[in-house]
Amino acid sequence: QRLPAKNVYYYRCPDHRRNYVMSFAFCFDREDDVYQFAYCYPYTYSRLQHYLASLERRNLPYLQRELLGLSVVS
Repeated sequence: QRLPAKNVYYYRCPDHRRNYVMSFAFCFDREDDVYQFAYCYPYTYSRLQHYLASLERRNLPYLQRELLGLSVVS
């Protein structure tokens, strides 16, 4: 589940040599639950496919791409 945007803050911090800092507000409301957080910018499957195709077009000697499997849908 994503944190609401209103609870996430990304800004230049004067206390950290004006580097960017990300912080967020979260309420741990269940003692018996396990909480995990991850940070990653959105990166779509389509964008990944376009990037890999651009690498393949360059015919790099150290790049080999092959299909490992298909999903149930395709």
